[in-house]
Amino acid sequence: MLELMIVLIVLGIVQGVAEFLPVSSSGHLVLFEHIPWFNTTMLTMGDSSELFVNVAMHVASLMAVLVFLRKDIIRLGAGSIRGIAGRQEGKGELRAVIYILAASIPAGVAGILLHHHFARLFNNPFSVCIMLCVNGLILLSTKIITINSRNIEETGMYRSLWIGVCQALAIIPGISRSGATITGGMLAGLDPEQSARFSFLMAIPVIAGAGLLEAMPLFETGIRMEVLVPLLVAMTVTFIVAMASLALLFAMVKRIRIDVFGYYTIALGLAGILIISL
Repeated sequence: MLELMIVLIVLGIVQGVAEFLPVSSSGHLVLFEHIPWFNTTMLTMGDSSELFVNVAMHVASLMAVLVFLRKDIIRLGAGSIRGIAGRQEGKGELRAVIYILAASIPAGVAGILLHHHFARLFNNPFSVCIMLCVNGLILLSTKIITINSRNIEETGMYRSLWIGVCQALAIIPGISRSGATITGGMLAGLDPEQSARFSFLMAIPVIAGAGLLEAMPLFETGIRMEVLVPLLVAMTVTFIVAMASLALLFAMVKRIRIDVFGYYTIALGLAGILIISL
């Protein structure tokens, strides 16, 4: 029980940090799962319990986004209702919601059609390390992107779909969803902070959809009761760490310094390649 608690807490920390900081949560989890002690402990839970853990981590991450961006969500929701009712003051918020939903389409389509193909990459730590290096180069590119001041309401449909394509590419383990979409948003002319807000607002339906997709097999299976308490602890850790990670990322985005995470993922990827090659 103690070993399982430790493993799930570590998973919660990794999920909370890497899901929102642009360092690729999937890439980190793949590398962690190839650590013998870590992998052995996870296997003791059984397939259904391990799947339940993945769903629970998604739920904790989703709750963190909803709480952190609650003011934006309330503003966009209330404004959209006014816009649908025909009131002029809500048109901007309604457009923003349409752009955010449109940006979620490419990842949703890719996730449904190519889920099994991408799933194979989770068993290939070498390819994950390569993608971590690619992720680093994506983040380093933010230092040479021309900074513009377009806000979410001015994104436009084509730019929204472009950011959505960036999000779809992040299904590949090792590529950070937040890093790819924030960089894509900056390339589309969004202000860096607005790009980060767009990134995490569009993450809400994606995280919810991914959690639902993983949860579907659970309707036919159960979960071992001894996993519940460690899992609740891990979810709490995930939520707290995720809130801190979101605050840190937004502080760094304002200073256009997310490139520093690029050096980290390149170093991690190269270190992984070296270890695997030995």
